[in-house]
Amino acid sequence: MKALVYDITPVRWMACKVIGWRRPSVFWSGLSGLKLQQVPVPQLPSPRWLRLRPVLGGICGTDLAAITQKHHPANILQIFSELPAQLGHENVSVVESVGAEVSRFKPGDRVIVEPSLSCRPRGIDPLCPQCAAGRFTLCSNFRTGPLPRGSMIGWNAFTGGSWSEYFIAHESQVYRVPDAIDDEQAVLVDPIAGAMHAVLRRVPADDDRVLILGSGLLGMGIAISLRALGKHCRLYAITRHGHQAELMRRAGVDEIIPTSRGDNQARRYHSVAARIGGTALPSKFGHHAFVGGFDMVYDCVGSGQSLTDAMKYARSGGTVVEVGTSQIGTVDTCPLWFDELTLIGANGRAFEEYQGRRMHTYEVVLELVQQGRLDLRGLLTHRFRVDQYKEAFATLVDRGRTRAVKVAFEGGK
Repeated sequence: MKALVYDITPVRWMACKVIGWRRPSVFWSGLSGLKLQQVPVPQLPSPRWLRLRPVLGGICGTDLAAITQKHHPANILQIFSELPAQLGHENVSVVESVGAEVSRFKPGDRVIVEPSLSCRPRGIDPLCPQCAAGRFTLCSNFRTGPLPRGSMIGWNAFTGGSWSEYFIAHESQVYRVPDAIDDEQAVLVDPIAGAMHAVLRRVPADDDRVLILGSGLLGMGIAISLRALGKHCRLYAITRHGHQAELMRRAGVDEIIPTSRGDNQARRYHSVAARIGGTALPSKFGHHAFVGGFDMVYDCVGSGQSLTDAMKYARSGGTVVEVGTSQIGTVDTCPLWFDELTLIGANGRAFEEYQGRRMHTYEVVLELVQQGRLDLRGLLTHRFRVDQYKEAFATLVDRGRTRAVKVAFEGGK
């Protein structure tokens, strides 16, 4: 089968990193680690697994960051992944075949697949404490058990991924898509569930002032999740492009704070201060402090700079939720202790306590979509065949011009 595969040597990584400062297209060139290859169709490792044919495979922001080498080569996530990786985890798929012990699904069913390769998919019993508590993205066994190492579908060497013709998953990872939800909405369930999980980790009060850092799909997901849950907090968002401001307003944001890519810290901080009545205080070497900020900040960027900004924008005693997949970076941690902030991480999805029920985050999102409280229509803006992957990544990298929100590959093509 055809699959987009990622595998890169240290020498090529360094060469692409240097060239990429001027020419981002190097990250999907022949020099990069990204290749469309013929690979074997993955085999079912046990009778409780299924083989699936992707209909749409979304490009996650974390995938894009890895391919464009935004992450430090010493980041710890690499020890929970394995190369060569057959990429893609966001998906809406059709069941192609099922193992002998699978009873809840049959060939032809339309489904979405939770990507975490935790204790249940690995056949580990008893479950680790985190999996037993429903926090399967925090599993202790991503490197152990009868399966090869790998924390998720799309970043391992044995399951295939949603940017392939086929991939495999354990029955515990599979969720049926209701007929009323079309493919273009279904492929968005995974990224929106990541935002919903972050919101459910710490839900703001209705009288809170809340800032969303990052105006891509994850930031939009925070806004629409809060509104779908009926929260009336005053929402602010910092945006760079006019179309992002439009989308964030559509998502329920009350106030937009515009910035541009070239703005330094002083200009950004003074723009925010002017809008909310805070104060930006200069320090040395262009560094600034911020006084009088927001009750809550959701950082949907995940860089050292964004986490620094998030902590400074939070008021004394406030809360920062780190939603973006931050890794190694330079962070000013002074506000964390000086302002006695609460810093919360949010990793993927979980089994949530929602309205007195224990539900997977996917189930929460699917229910809200069916109730008309969560509108995902129109957020998938671009579709490409897998062999058009260079165009797909160029579209995402230049989203200021292309107005891309979510980009997906059409499966099996």
